[in-house]
Amino acid sequence: MDDEHQALRQEATAFIVRITSGTATAEDAEALARWRARDEAHERAFREAARLWKHLGPALDVEAGSPRQAIVSRRMFLVGGSLAAGAAGVGLGLSELGYLPPFGGMLSSYATAAGEQRSVTFPDGSTALLDGGTALTLAYSGEARGVRLESGAALFDVATGAARPFLATAGEGLVEARRASFAIKHGVDDVSVECLDGALRVRCGGEADLVRGEGISYSGNGLGTKVATDVETAAAWRNGLLIFNNRSLADVVADLNRHRRGKVVIARRGLRAHRVSGVFHLDRPEEILTHLEATLHVRPVSLVGGVVLLR
Repeated sequence: MDDEHQALRQEATAFIVRITSGTATAEDAEALARWRARDEAHERAFREAARLWKHLGPALDVEAGSPRQAIVSRRMFLVGGSLAAGAAGVGLGLSELGYLPPFGGMLSSYATAAGEQRSVTFPDGSTALLDGGTALTLAYSGEARGVRLESGAALFDVATGAARPFLATAGEGLVEARRASFAIKHGVDDVSVECLDGALRVRCGGEADLVRGEGISYSGNGLGTKVATDVETAAAWRNGLLIFNNRSLADVVADLNRHRRGKVVIARRGLRAHRVSGVFHLDRPEEILTHLEATLHVRPVSLVGGVVLLR
């Protein structure tokens, strides 16, 4: 490793220490994004340092010119002292509140913040629309074309004409397609797949073939049962809606947190399994909290920084 690359690795490690310190700011995240965007060498140094940090964590042996010392000497501050206090009260950091990207998302090929949607095009011409709070890793090679949905939700349109199937993995399962449009979403306890056009094969323990208007969920326990889905309302988030049909409160809150800055926390474990149905607008997320208060008789308690406790 030459001296220049070694120096970049040290700078990258300093950024990682800062972002994962628990006292990082939105300004820190923006500075890291600018640093990574300077050129390919900066991005490569960041990814190398991030992979090492992910495996070794705080025990990482920081090299000479310790970024730990640099971080201690730097004046750190949060986005308002009240935000720090409110987040600390429920054990949350800025990444969990949506003000900073999650560290895992930094290692993905593409990532979106809470409330953000993004369209991406893959090397073969296939495309994906990423919902808020989503991380996606590209896995293209001469032998395969595929992606891994690390978290969140995405809608895929697979380019036709390629000899290789398109493979999308999420959780414990795999979706295989050659000409199709389909949506995948990570739930709290399972992953759901909806076929909007064409044909899919879903594998998780067993196999299930889906055609337009069919969906299925899977988990570590294997495949669920195929169900009929409405193609027009599938992946409703792309049309600015969240549609829940007898979903658990835990799933509803997880979706809400991907579209809203701050954090909704279920403070009573017994509430997590309560069922919720309804249609809500993404640009009015507080209406979901009002609905939950009226139908489930929960009491939302608002804290600073957008933190809401459901009790």
